[in-house]
Amino acid sequence: MDDAAIATGFKGVSALSYLLTFICAIVFMANGFYLAVIIGLYVMFISLTVLMSIVGQPAAIMEKLNQHAEFLFTYKGRFVVDVFLALFLFGMGAFGVAMAVIHLILIVGIRLLAATFPGAFEELFRAQGEGGGHQNFDSPYGSDPAGFNQQPAAGFAPQPSADL
Repeated sequence: MDDAAIATGFKGVSALSYLLTFICAIVFMANGFYLAVIIGLYVMFISLTVLMSIVGQPAAIMEKLNQHAEFLFTYKGRFVVDVFLALFLFGMGAFGVAMAVIHLILIVGIRLLAATFPGAFEELFRAQGEGGGHQNFDSPYGSDPAGFNQQPAAGFAPQPSADL
């Protein structure tokens, strides 16, 4: 099997799992109490957003996701979103638990894919910091506006801490 076919298969399975998660949220919201509706809407929003990032459509929303939610296109970002989504799904009854387990299996499967077929993994996710998101923004202060990565000036002696 070539890398493109494997990546397409994983994209299809991932898209199906997020579509089923969307349906799971609708079923959970059928309970009708306030918190179920709020959590259901939140899960629907997350799953629909990730589904759009996988499919790559519509173009206008993809442009916004590339600018403001670049983490959805990296493995680490998708990992965090899937774990966060799984935590919500575990509270949504049997259907939710099944979907949470499926998402966690997909996380492990994609990680195994990276070890076995690195080319397919590269087709699924971009490297951390690539793209048009916050890591590459054009700032008048340079690439590190907060100055976290700067070395202290020569002759600078750190002050003693107040925590004695």
